[in-house]
Amino acid sequence: MTILFIGNFGVPFSTEQDRTWSLNQLGHNVLAYQENKTTVPLLEKAINEQTIDLVLYSHTHGWEIPGLKEFFNTCKKAKIKTASVHLDRWAWLERAVDIGIEATWFTEYQFMADGSPEAVDLYTAHNLNWFFLKPGVLERECVLEKADKTLEEIVFIGSDNYHPEYSFRPKLVHFLKRTYDQRFAHYGGSGRPTVRGLELNRIMASAKIVIGDSCFGGRPFYVSDRYYETRGRGGFLLHPHTQGHDTQGVAHYNPMDLQSLEREIDFYLNHEKDRERMRLEGFTHVKKHETYTNRSQEMLDVMFGDTHEN
Repeated sequence: MTILFIGNFGVPFSTEQDRTWSLNQLGHNVLAYQENKTTVPLLEKAINEQTIDLVLYSHTHGWEIPGLKEFFNTCKKAKIKTASVHLDRWAWLERAVDIGIEATWFTEYQFMADGSPEAVDLYTAHNLNWFFLKPGVLERECVLEKADKTLEEIVFIGSDNYHPEYSFRPKLVHFLKRTYDQRFAHYGGSGRPTVRGLELNRIMASAKIVIGDSCFGGRPFYVSDRYYETRGRGGFLLHPHTQGHDTQGVAHYNPMDLQSLEREIDFYLNHEKDRERMRLEGFTHVKKHETYTNRSQEMLDVMFGDTHEN
């Protein structure tokens, strides 16, 4: 099928780029439209001049397309399916006020990575046709790189300048720096520059432990994409247990509990065979079942399959 995809394609590394590659891998043709540069007349021209089966939308906060809600209604009249897909958490955050207002919520389908009870209440209150879709990892980058023994044993990859509603993240990074000193490295936020692609795989494969955390870590039915990125790129992941997500190859610490985190780090630093067994188990599972190729097919099955349900 032919899919018109509105999102952020102006950078080489984005979830939109990952989803596009995955949809292409499944045999579909994707027409990419940069959200902050396109207009409704250009979108209307596209659907009038060729057969479009699906319009997919991934919104970047701060970018708006005037008339996009009306465009989605035009697509509905033309029997073109529309769907929005997003990785963000909405419940407990100030952004919850956008639900039912911003264009994301005016597509025929909404695929959300936040399926927590509080989020379900928000979606239900607005009578949305939403579906729980987990994050993933780019299939072509599910590769085991060789470990570099000159790199640090413990790493955290992600921002420490996080949502003000979630104060644990800066505490987490500060604790790891203070406790493990030169054995610890932080990439992103106030740490070292963010790493992408197979260089990220090398760092994850080199670390004995990759620390995981998600916004309000441990709350059910929501994890950061690092939950799948870490394992799919060959890292050993230590993350709070989260209902609604697989646990293949994941070691757990109690949510927002630094003493529990320290105990688990110290345990797994001294149990290399267990780490390696779990690392390979997690990698194999994610590469087969949890990539954006898998997620793209799940999404298409909902919209174009014979049966589907929330």
